Amino acid sequence: MTTFITGGASQIGLGLARLLLQANRSVLFGSRAGRGIDGGKFTWVPFDWNDPSTYANAFNHRAQDDIVKPIESVYVLSPNGMNPLPQVTPFIDLAVQKGVKRFVLISGADAFKGGEDSMGAVHGYLGKVALESRGLVDYVALRATWFTDNLARGQYLNIKERDEIVTPLPTARVPFIAVQDITQAAFDAIVYEGYIDPEDEAQSGPILVGPDLISYDEVAQILTTALGRPIKHRIISRDESVAIYTAYGLPKEVAEALVDIELALEKGSAEKLVTDKEFDGVRKVGKVGVKEYVEKNKGLWVK
Repeated sequence: MTTFITGGASQIGLGLARLLLQANRSVLFGSRAGRGIDGGKFTWVPFDWNDPSTYANAFNHRAQDDIVKPIESVYVLSPNGMNPLPQVTPFIDLAVQKGVKRFVLISGADAFKGGEDSMGAVHGYLGKVALESRGLVDYVALRATWFTDNLARGQYLNIKERDEIVTPLPTARVPFIAVQDITQAAFDAIVYEGYIDPEDEAQSGPILVGPDLISYDEVAQILTTALGRPIKHRIISRDESVAIYTAYGLPKEVAEALVDIELALEKGSAEKLVTDKEFDGVRKVGKVGVKEYVEKNKGLWVK
């Protein structure tokens, strides 16, 4: 059976594909152009959330032996935007018609099933589909907190060239989660052989947190120690934060919503995921701490 990975060569998608390959499982990527998909190691088909005519490509793909390999599971990386449902739901419906048994969705720790936010809405739709097809279709929505790996992406040039981390968060404490741990959780969800009850949040909607609850000041100190030069944490305004996200190509409304979620960290939105007992049953703690991640990757920021 095959796992179809949407979102092209995303960090988690590529890591998931490598784990599946190691487990001798078939993988097929969906990508607009096929760029960055591990040097041709994996097969891909044209797939674009903005072009519904590409949705069936995965299910019509023929392997080298000219046999269509059934797609049993789908990794869903929703498109950017405040309302992805008009794009995602037709694909989910088609996938179910074609025999897909399990969906694994990347969501956010603050996104609640059926919520108005983009990830929560997709989560809610998958819950509806799973209930209507109970026993035939299930899903896991991996509700991850903020990524440790952003230090090597969004903060990369800040650290390497300007010796700083830039955020609007003076004191917020965050249980950063490494992509490695999210990838492992996605793999575990796909290969799990039992039935996942859509009404069991611990199974179908786990919250993924890292082993450390720390502030950005503490992250800066970890980088300072590992790199052997001072790294400071510079505080910026909400407007400056929005400008950074729009410079990445995000629509302004999406950038503003993302920054507002980020600012909620200052009020403990992520901290409570670790400290409040109400999350004990759904919390899943990763293995890779910030210090371990920085030590392993410190060559990235060496001048």
